[in-house]
Amino acid sequence: MFLLALSFGTGFFFFTAIEPPFQMKCEENILNIPQKNREDNADNLCVLLWFHASDYFVYRGLPIGFQYEMFKELEKDLGRNIDIKVETDVKIIQKELFEGDFDIIAMDFNYSAFLLPLFETSIPHSYSYPVLVSGKQTDTIQTNPIVISHDFSSMLFFDEESPFSKYPVQTSLFSTEELFEKVDSGEISYLLCDYNQVITLLPFYSNVQILEKAGPRFERRWVLNKKNIQLNEEINQWLLEFKKTEKYNKLLKKYFSQESSLINASFAHKQSKDISQYDAVIRKYAKKYEMDWRFVASIIFQETKFISGLSGKGGSYGLMQLMPVTMDYYGITEEDDDEAHIRVGIQHLNMLRNSFEEVEDQVEKLYFVAAAFNAGRGHIFDAQRLCAKYEGDFLKWNEVAKYLKLKSHRQFAKDPVVKSGYFPGTYTVKYVQQVMERYSAYKAAYP
Repeated sequence: MFLLALSFGTGFFFFTAIEPPFQMKCEENILNIPQKNREDNADNLCVLLWFHASDYFVYRGLPIGFQYEMFKELEKDLGRNIDIKVETDVKIIQKELFEGDFDIIAMDFNYSAFLLPLFETSIPHSYSYPVLVSGKQTDTIQTNPIVISHDFSSMLFFDEESPFSKYPVQTSLFSTEELFEKVDSGEISYLLCDYNQVITLLPFYSNVQILEKAGPRFERRWVLNKKNIQLNEEINQWLLEFKKTEKYNKLLKKYFSQESSLINASFAHKQSKDISQYDAVIRKYAKKYEMDWRFVASIIFQETKFISGLSGKGGSYGLMQLMPVTMDYYGITEEDDDEAHIRVGIQHLNMLRNSFEEVEDQVEKLYFVAAAFNAGRGHIFDAQRLCAKYEGDFLKWNEVAKYLKLKSHRQFAKDPVVKSGYFPGTYTVKYVQQVMERYSAYKAAYP
């Protein structure tokens, strides 16, 4: 064990006891304290978000989107952390409608008169309408089928005067985004999808055009958890007030206007099939240590946004901002290339993962790995011990995170179960949230 002086901000130092990566001692045994049941962390708001062309997608490694930004505003105004899980499988989302595991499910549904009473929905957060698109070279005289994705949520309704009102309709198992490619290549002639998606996707595909509106405007709502009576009232009140703001109007223009600078400038080319130029190297070493390469990519983005050669205030260096003691242990220096730093970073992440063998759920374990990568294992072990002492579930990150933040309070920093002393844990909790949120986005965008 040795003392390490860490600096936070301007001139603020604190000392903490650190175990080197190769000294595990008996810390795992200390954590084997019988746990008692405890309610889930009420401070977090859990959201299941559909991976949708306009609502949530990844651009240059960064998650963006209309509903994503709305949730960020909701998080800020309600003062509650929002954990966003991104899903690409419609069947899983439909199943979750009846499970009650999420506070908000953000996906457009075609509510039948039979199903509507079963759900609690928010007031409309926005509106859209169906449109028919085709390739610019499509011969509109031929009555080729109109294709609809299985995830399409609106009603198809053409005016009687429309030449397309008598065209046959086919449902496809492909997503709207995948079908857009088929329209662009000429594989299919007509596609029905909602306007919001079309506006986002059109700049990617020069051969696709809007033919006409294909149905009435429909409301876009969130599905809320019926158990959260007070929270649902807060969400609806927030929507009511937020929709009056200039920020909301800017979001509408940013994502759904044909004059949007984001859509027409930033998305002038199709999204890259790679997260970064380092994908091949990350995949190579992540495979060696049986770690999800997209989790590693999210860590690197969080640390340096894939910018090579950066130095941190505490002496950290490289794409993964490795500390000098870590580089020494693994036998590399600042002179080594990016591949060496990625290799060592993944090796270090693997060591941290092995430190949390008690956490059986593999995704849950990654929350602890990200936290330990940022703060060091000692502080995370402290938070687990505090959590267990106060009858929490020390194998659930949401509960452990509360005690990591409490380590900045004298009462908890001096608790007998705390071995590494004071730590301002709020930053690490936010770090983990951002890493895992981005990881979820990467998994959806790069399956």
